[in-house]
Amino acid sequence: MRFDGNVYYHELEAYPAEKLFDEWRETAITLDQGGFTTCWLGEHHFWHKGYPVACPNPILVGMHLASVTKTLRMGQSANILPDYHPIRLAEDIATADHLVKGRLDIGIARGTNSTASIQFKREADRRDPQVNYRLFEEVFEIMKKCWTQDAMSHEGEFFTFPVPGWSELDGRFVKESPEHYHDDGSLKALGVMPKPYQKPYPPIWQAADSTMSYEFAARRGHSIIGINRSFEGTREAWTKFKETSEELCGHAVPMGQAADDQTLNAMRLFHMAETQEEAEREARPGINAFYDAATGLNPNWARKGLLAADEELAPGDEDLDWFDFLKKYEVSLVGSPEFVAERIHKYREELNCQHVTLWPNPGFVPFKKVLRGIELFAEKVIPQFEQSEVQAAQ
Repeated sequence: MRFDGNVYYHELEAYPAEKLFDEWRETAITLDQGGFTTCWLGEHHFWHKGYPVACPNPILVGMHLASVTKTLRMGQSANILPDYHPIRLAEDIATADHLVKGRLDIGIARGTNSTASIQFKREADRRDPQVNYRLFEEVFEIMKKCWTQDAMSHEGEFFTFPVPGWSELDGRFVKESPEHYHDDGSLKALGVMPKPYQKPYPPIWQAADSTMSYEFAARRGHSIIGINRSFEGTREAWTKFKETSEELCGHAVPMGQAADDQTLNAMRLFHMAETQEEAEREARPGINAFYDAATGLNPNWARKGLLAADEELAPGDEDLDWFDFLKKYEVSLVGSPEFVAERIHKYREELNCQHVTLWPNPGFVPFKKVLRGIELFAEKVIPQFEQSEVQAAQ
């Protein structure tokens, strides 16, 4: 079973950036030593009152963290595709893949309903989801062309490459590169480089919460980083992903996997302490504050949005604080090693989950306690699954 990690963002805290980056470095080293596979790094822009939350460039941070670790892979959770120029992002990812010799995973997303996306491209505005979805898909299509085609061209709704109106004056280039130039010297295709180190490109996960996004990802042949669904909501989304994958590829696909055997990634809000009481006491205030704020940015994170379509809120659910609601519907992994391991075992046994990512984001908890929770997970939870896999193999 694969376990990944994330860094602690100190959501809703006015936290010094210099301390934040130092903590991320220490976290990456701990993940590397603890046997985790990938460190996922978020992207955010323009958070008010100086709240750092995440950096604007997870690829750049990942390059530094890769330099201080030995085997840990770096991923982005996620690159907000509508905000980027597609060729620039494709070049950056391919370059990073070479610099880390293939220790790279790709995360993609449409972004949250915040002030950010419209600042980069008007059509990226999440308030118009249809346009945002089309832009997201076109950027992704162009990136894959950049990685796989020696002579790349594209004509779409938002981008045309090469941009018309430019001709090469040096006839030597025209003669030597007929795949890139017309006879009159005008460009007909671009030679984007480098191509990724991993072929044809690194594994791709789309950050998603809605079942519709799972279907979208399955139809395009990549996997999911899934966050913020109840247990039954996860079952619903993974079932839709499985059914869509099978429809497209024409053969059975196991639950929890993509058609190419790539795992579905279950990212879960995480905090751990030696006892259940201690973990809940430490994490409750920050989790309540974060979800009170986050539901204004993403309506999918409202209470009913976390559940499966046929799951109904029970009487009294609206009166629960966010912490108890997330615990009741198995959205979070907060507690003792025994409690967290039990929840992961359920995901594995009932949903064939083979891939869990810790999102250590309890809010207002000192970094050392958050880091200790990751260490406890490595010491007391990961070995349980390693042992069970050895026994199953025998």
